[in-house]
Amino acid sequence: MKWYANYWIRNITTVFFLVSIFTYANYVNTEGERTMVGALIDMLPTFCLVYFFISVHNICMVKRYLLTKRYEVYFSLAVVFWSIVIVVCGKLAQVYDEFVSWPIEVVNVLFLGFLGMGAYFIHLWIFNDITVREKRLVNTEAELDFLKMQLNPHFLLNAMNNLYGEALTNPSETPERILQLSLLLRYQLEATKKEFITLDQEIEFLKEYFNYYKFRTNSLVVDIKYDGDTGNYKVPPLLYFSLVENAVKFAIQTEFPYIKLRGNIVEGHLYFELENSCLSDEMIQKGTGLGLINLERRLEVSSLKYRFEKNKTKNYYKTTLELWELPTNV
Repeated sequence: MKWYANYWIRNITTVFFLVSIFTYANYVNTEGERTMVGALIDMLPTFCLVYFFISVHNICMVKRYLLTKRYEVYFSLAVVFWSIVIVVCGKLAQVYDEFVSWPIEVVNVLFLGFLGMGAYFIHLWIFNDITVREKRLVNTEAELDFLKMQLNPHFLLNAMNNLYGEALTNPSETPERILQLSLLLRYQLEATKKEFITLDQEIEFLKEYFNYYKFRTNSLVVDIKYDGDTGNYKVPPLLYFSLVENAVKFAIQTEFPYIKLRGNIVEGHLYFELENSCLSDEMIQKGTGLGLINLERRLEVSSLKYRFEKNKTKNYYKTTLELWELPTNV
């Protein structure tokens, strides 16, 4: 609707539309006695005069006084203005020998005036609606970009802390960890530039992320199983990342850490279930909760159809995310 926001395009289109309708109506009323061009020539002076009066009334009086709630000034000017318009239109009708009576002339002029004012209010409603929608869209896009950008520093901070510990305990393997980290960061940087990525790309990233963290404990068991056509569906980039990051963080605090990822696609619904071992509430190391807050806010901002559930027991933590009405590659 950007064309509607352009003053000249909007008005030229409106004038062309109205002239076409009134010309055709004038041509039909003459029962073919005049050509279409002749009907246009006969109708155009009256149309221009009426359009001029309505435009002056809407712009100079309605916009300036009525919409600003200066009612006394508006009604005083409106009475004087439309009285002059009635006299002018009546005199012109007498000149063109089309005058019937002054009451009919008053009714015709006031009817056109109310019609023009009504059209102007409809225009204001449409224009304000477009403006509000554009502002919301800009704000939503800006917020979504900000939420995406939060993922990289959050992940990088955790990764640097892990590398520091690895460099102290096992420096020979640190170069390999740095290489793995660079590949993960490259994916993050490239993925966040896109609005959607394929589901199989997201799953491959999660697998690499799990492999990166397995070096911290040989006892970490990761079981991944995702059924369905993952290459066909698209999801926002790094959508599951916050859930997986939390799962790894809390699982490795336990004596027998495990992470179980299950997913499937049923009739266009994407199911993602993540279960991980965790300590009891009194022993667990509390986090900031930024990851889950970021995830839920991204889902809201992206206007995705979703259902998100969290379930915490003494020994495990489970999250379930269901998505539908997502774009596909078809």
